[in-house]
Amino acid sequence: MAFVDIPGEHALIVSRLAHWFYTHGFGPEQVTADCGIDVGGGRQPDLTVWAKGKPPQRARSSYPGLDGLLLAIEVVSPDSETTDRVIKKAEYAAAGVARYWIVEADKGNTVTRYQLTADGYQVEHEQQSLSWLLNGSVPDVA
Repeated sequence: MAFVDIPGEHALIVSRLAHWFYTHGFGPEQVTADCGIDVGGGRQPDLTVWAKGKPPQRARSSYPGLDGLLLAIEVVSPDSETTDRVIKKAEYAAAGVARYWIVEADKGNTVTRYQLTADGYQVEHEQQSLSWLLNGSVPDVA
């Protein structure tokens, strides 16, 4: 996979996603960047989306628990490719994170959306470009 290696690209993708959620009715207490979560150990997704009235709350560790967490999003970069696609995906599924999106750092910033089932994460929606996703309304994440 060819990565787009533009300084700041990762941060811009996260900002664009956060802005998209904000403009579609999600508040700042619901959309957080770099908010760690307790999945049996601490992990730090690039963006998390929380249920209204259930912002991140400290759990058994210094990281917030999963109560109210609707979605974790990772933007893949060359130094986190295996971690984001394999390790975090498995840890989030085992912990019960309902939805997980992976945004590739390729030319189209391809997004794959997963939903947790009894058999682990299943593709909820086939890959689509980030710009296509951001031109529509936010899919149901509850």
